Parts: sequence; C-alpha cells; structure tokens
Amino acid sequence: MKQSERIGAKIGFIFSHNHFYIENALESYNLKGPMFAFLLTLSHKDGCSQESLARYLKLSKATATRAIVALEKEGYVYRTKDEGDRRIYRVFISDKGREIIPLINKILYEWNQILLSEFTEEEEAIFRKLLDKGRDTLIEFDKKSENKKQTGI
Repeated sequence: MKQSERIGAKIGFIFSHNHFYIENALESYNLKGPMFAFLLTLSHKDGCSQESLARYLKLSKATATRAIVALEKEGYVYRTKDEGDRRIYRVFISDKGREIIPLINKILYEWNQILLSEFTEEEEAIFRKLLDKGRDTLIEFDKKSENKKQTGI
C-alpha cells in the first residue's frame, strides 16, 4: 500500500474534524471529549454499569470513570451502587441529560450534512454502505480476537 493511500490517516482526519466540531458546538454545555457519546448511549441503555459503558464505547475504564464523574458533576447523569454487587456503579441519565439529547442529535446531523455536502445521493449511499461494511468487519475481528484471548489460541 502506498503511503498516500493510508486509510487510517484519512479516517483519523475525518474523526479529528468530527471531534473538533462537536466539542466546539457543545462547549457551552461543558461537554468535552467522549462525554456526549456517554449521554447518547445512556439514552438507549440507561442504568448500565460504568464498565459496560466503557466496553461498549471502546474506551478504557479510567477514561469512562473520568467522563462519568464529569457528567455527574454537571448534573447530566447520576450513579447508584448495584444492589446485587456493591462494587458496581449503575449510571443513569438525568432529566437534564435527557433534555440535551435532541441538541446533541441536531449537532451530529449538522456535522453529517457538512461531511456529506459534496456527495451525490448515490455516493452517500455507497459511502454509508462501505462504512457499515468496514464496521461489521471490525466487529467480527474483535469477536475473533476475544475468542483467541479466552481460549489461549
């Protein structure tokens, strides 16, 4: 593969612009880094553990803890200890957190509009299909890697 064809660099470029756009748009709400992703996830998976949130978002436990503590400090989430296992914290989205979800979705929609603005409808459909295919490939890769770790093979 030629240096100019490095796919990761192109994906990284898009990712960093995505991150910058979203963080700028949410700055006045004190939502930084992956905090918005935690809120979006909790809007669908309310009450899951900090550890499962970290795994789902592919972030370290330390990163997840920092983000959740910051979200809690801002009043967007609250944590409770699991009744069955007091070592586990369950994370719930607060009313304040739920109120900001439409804004986050609007900002994500605007970002998509910017990114896709030069695509034809056909190009957008192909792009989305290829991204889905790449994501699905990586999901399978992760499953196989996890199986290898568990079986020691």
